[in-house]
Amino acid sequence: MKKTVAPSLIAIALAAAGVSASAQANDWYLGAGAGYADYEDLNRYDANADDDAEAVSMFGGYNFNQYFGTELGFTNFGGDADTKALNLSAIGRLPLSDRFSVFGEVGALGWDADVASGDEGVSPLAGLGLAYRASDLVDVQLRYRRVEDMGDEVNNGFETDVNNVMLELVLHPNRRVAAPAPVAPVAPQPQPEVTYETRTVTADGSVYFAFDSSALSPEARATLDEVARFAEQNPNHQVELAGYADRLGSAEYNRKLSERRALAAKEYLVQRGVAAENIQTAWYGEELAQGVSEEERQRDRRVDAKAQASIQIEIIE
Repeated sequence: MKKTVAPSLIAIALAAAGVSASAQANDWYLGAGAGYADYEDLNRYDANADDDAEAVSMFGGYNFNQYFGTELGFTNFGGDADTKALNLSAIGRLPLSDRFSVFGEVGALGWDADVASGDEGVSPLAGLGLAYRASDLVDVQLRYRRVEDMGDEVNNGFETDVNNVMLELVLHPNRRVAAPAPVAPVAPQPQPEVTYETRTVTADGSVYFAFDSSALSPEARATLDEVARFAEQNPNHQVELAGYADRLGSAEYNRKLSERRALAAKEYLVQRGVAAENIQTAWYGEELAQGVSEEERQRDRRVDAKAQASIQIEIIE
């Protein structure tokens, strides 16, 4: 009969024990399993002995970290072996993913056989298993164990090596998903200093009239439309209108003519929505006329329109 434990099983557990990892907070567990036990060479001592039977177990353990833990368990080996056993084992684990891990086990099994006159003793054990993490609370495990030299041929009539396969349900009452590492707070960045500067914007143009006329031409209306749009976009606007005439005719007549021209422009702007109180008018007749030729006198027959407003400009430093 073989008296050795598979060296690879011992290597897995010892290697896992030496790996450093962050401890899981108080991860103790309880479990139970049921399965099958194969008693090697049991019929060598009794030809009628059944060399396989059921086995059940209960166990509890503690994981020092995700790689290493310890376990205390009770197993009832049924059938003709009829043995009850306590084991103390070191457990080495190797995570394969968030859900699956493999584990190795080495330890000692204290057994109490009720066969014949009964006997008790201690045997080495080793094992391998696959665990599935169904939730923070529950694991499902498949475990294989090898127990060397259970029983004593002299005292109770049999001695056997046991191959034991168990399906186990394991509860972890305190296990939690590891909390993410705290994120270092980001220092607030200083906000740029904002100041405001008052600036004046303007819109201006001149509208021209025919000889001895104060009627607005289509071109004159188009120019005044631009002034009206500026006033609409700048509520704090002011509009100045100044009327002029050429040198032909008397000074008094030309003064009245330039007045009619300025008032015609004002009336049109009021019709376009410009507040009358925001419009200032003035007329100068021929006082400032400079034209000598007909082309030059045409430029004197006009109203100069100037709109201005104050706006706040952001200055970012």
